[in-house]
Amino acid sequence: MSSIEQLCQQYHALRFNGIAKSLPSLLESAEENSFSYLQFAAMLVEDEQKQRTGRRIALNRHRAGFPVCKRLEEFDYHYQSTITKRQINQLLDFTFIDNCLFRSIRTPVSVNIRTVAGGYFL
Repeated sequence: MSSIEQLCQQYHALRFNGIAKSLPSLLESAEENSFSYLQFAAMLVEDEQKQRTGRRIALNRHRAGFPVCKRLEEFDYHYQSTITKRQINQLLDFTFIDNCLFRSIRTPVSVNIRTVAGGYFL
């Protein structure tokens, strides 16, 4: 068994499965680019974080049971003419949350929350 395979098994034992899976390609890239030890260590950690994040997102999508995974970049503004790209971009700023929270604090207690929130999302 080669030393790289032994190292991969040790990473698996420590539950660094992302590093263990991509170690040969990371080593090759580090040798080609003459990375320092610190740069190589940072590259290992970054790769592990990316793979864990990807697995976590995939698992959460699976658990959520979404029928189809669609991204906002794929949204067809021509088909759905009731909303514009500017409105979508404004929603992505999340400023409506600040406005809603600020205004809901200033409203009287007797006002129905649905009435207050309904006016801000129009």
